[in-house]
Amino acid sequence: MVPEQKPSYLYILTGMLVSLVAISFARLAYGVVLPFMKEGLSISYKMAGLLGTITSLGYLVTVMFAGVVSTKWGEKRAILCGLSLITIGFLNLSYTASYIYSSIFMFLLGIGTAFTFTPLISVLIQWFPAQRGLVIGFVNSGAGIGVFITGALVPFLHSLYPETDWRITWRIFCILSVLVCLMVLLIIKNPPMKKTAATEPPVLPRQIYTDRNVIRVALIYGVVGLTYITQSIFMMSFMLDEGLKAQHAGKLIAIGGILSILSSPIWGGISDRLGRKSALLLAMAFNLLSTIAPILMPNSFGFTVNLLIQGIVNTGVFTMVQTLSTEQVHPRYATLSFSYATFYFAVGQFIGPTLAGLAIDYVGFTSIFSLSAVWMAAALYLVTKVPTKTELQTSMSIEPEKGNVNI
Repeated sequence: MVPEQKPSYLYILTGMLVSLVAISFARLAYGVVLPFMKEGLSISYKMAGLLGTITSLGYLVTVMFAGVVSTKWGEKRAILCGLSLITIGFLNLSYTASYIYSSIFMFLLGIGTAFTFTPLISVLIQWFPAQRGLVIGFVNSGAGIGVFITGALVPFLHSLYPETDWRITWRIFCILSVLVCLMVLLIIKNPPMKKTAATEPPVLPRQIYTDRNVIRVALIYGVVGLTYITQSIFMMSFMLDEGLKAQHAGKLIAIGGILSILSSPIWGGISDRLGRKSALLLAMAFNLLSTIAPILMPNSFGFTVNLLIQGIVNTGVFTMVQTLSTEQVHPRYATLSFSYATFYFAVGQFIGPTLAGLAIDYVGFTSIFSLSAVWMAAALYLVTKVPTKTELQTSMSIEPEKGNVNI
């Protein structure tokens, strides 16, 4: 059941700001903060990478549980819980004096993200079912805004307060997180369709988890998570290692963030019109080319090519894969399918930073980016095997009400 009166544009604006805090500040910003936090805590790249993995571990072990909890509590309560955990994490990271203490609250950031993002997407695809690609695109653009803010803010603070820049960054994130919590409290409402859940046929998770199309999309999302988090965490360090100035590197990241603000809704809208599969193939091909650029040209030009192209397509890839995961099953199971695909994404984000951090200490940054390119090529092949929505509909011979979860 779709409500007759949809929420106002304030829902999308709030969703963008939630994404900014939960995805950009709690997950992606660490890559920009890392070089300065690494010096402040006197740790190696291996240990720094492990911190990123600990955050991913918190996300991994709770993401599917968070989906179940949001069904019982309601999405709004789950989002508020997640943002509260993230706020606590930011506050304590700004005062951390040890690696162990940092690990605890990086783990908390991962848990908070799990309880925030999946329920957020669930709310919005239920309020806006016909424009889910565009809506998810706008929400993901919040992460691009956060990347821009982080890329500009951290080097600026470093120039003013070289000893405490990273601590001030976490405190600013904490304040913004509190403000976004208040917005969610005042604006977000659970969709009315939740009231009819008891009259619907029982959900059969096993059918979703073993569906080959769902698994293909989940594997693609896993590779996207692995490669994206690896590059996000170590791109700043890679540029500094190759001799770029901190402020120049930060500006490149900020420019990529600006581009990604428009990238996500644009790609979401394009995929709504042209089809998810075709648009995703094109975007992932460009993404692969951008990863190869700094491998062949580890200089300012190569990094500029990488960050510009990634800014144009990367959040669009997220949007299309997320939307694609909700379209492999009957609409009433979309949230469950999304949370399952997100589990694969979390696995990719879990293993990526640790393996990369360990390898960088021995073989350098170029080898890690080369491996990312290989994984991206494999994911691109998987996209070719995912059926279009029309192909999926025509191949189904059993109706959802008789037990089949597919469209």
